[in-house]
Amino acid sequence: MSRAAEFTLVHGGAPSEVRLQSWRANVGAPLVLDAVPTGDPSAAARAASGSLLVLSWNVWVGRGEVLRVMESLRAGVFAPLSAGRDLPLVILLQEAYRSDDSVPERSNGSVPRELGRRERTREDVAEVARELGLNLRYAPSMRNGGARTDRGNAILSNLPLEDPQALELPLVLQRRVAVSATVTVSGRRLRLVSAHLDPRGPPGHRWLGASGRAHQTEHLLAALEDDLVVLGADLNLGRGRRERAWRLLADAGFTFGVPPGLPSWRHTFHSLPRLVLDYLLVRDRNGAVAAAKVQRLDENPLDRGPNVFGSDHHPLLARIDFHPLPAATS
Repeated sequence: MSRAAEFTLVHGGAPSEVRLQSWRANVGAPLVLDAVPTGDPSAAARAASGSLLVLSWNVWVGRGEVLRVMESLRAGVFAPLSAGRDLPLVILLQEAYRSDDSVPERSNGSVPRELGRRERTREDVAEVARELGLNLRYAPSMRNGGARTDRGNAILSNLPLEDPQALELPLVLQRRVAVSATVTVSGRRLRLVSAHLDPRGPPGHRWLGASGRAHQTEHLLAALEDDLVVLGADLNLGRGRRERAWRLLADAGFTFGVPPGLPSWRHTFHSLPRLVLDYLLVRDRNGAVAAAKVQRLDENPLDRGPNVFGSDHHPLLARIDFHPLPAATS
């Protein structure tokens, strides 16, 4: 089932409203697919689990092979990471690719520049959701050149996805729209967010984009009031944790997994320059999380090759374990 009306759009607003209107008009509608019926017994059993698997990944405009990664996950390849195949699952995608008739037939010119000239096989996020039998919430950010396709952020899950929101960030270089939805797991309401900040700013002294990313982060945080949040994002922090965007996230209670700390890997962006751009962050104001572990997934054990499962970013896989809810007193 496909629906777009459920989405709440939170606009990026002034001072770029006129330019944003042009970008909005050039993409298709937000997408809602429900493969797992409400009240499905298997979904209810998963929701009662005390743990959650989260995969976050920038799939490079659909080039990332989500189906292959999920086949490995379901086959137990990542079992050493405690990635049990029966656990509830959430997939947070950035630069997801979508092609359908809701995208305007002709472009109005508000599009990013496509850097790659060789066409690669791309996985359509709607087809991925159908193939895997997962619920989907997808919010487009921008059109892909002149083609009748767009890209954006997506959430897929074998849990019911509720209260979907498309969170449009202030325009810096390109239109960016984070996607948000809630799930219930271990008796708790959990807010999920997939986001992608701008890699750089407009020409001039702000070209590196740090101030723009901080502005986008402020806007994103203003829309996230929930006590329990999992954020999977390509933050594009070219200057790492020295950037104000990171300090804003830390001040808002987000940590790099649980417990907080520096990652053991030196990069998540597989091309040059190799930087840590991708994060899986948790905010837990009420002490619901007992433990969590975030791992970078490598296609090659020596981290070699031109890409990682087809993408120029590594996937991040986390297992989050929750404390049991306190027993009700009579």
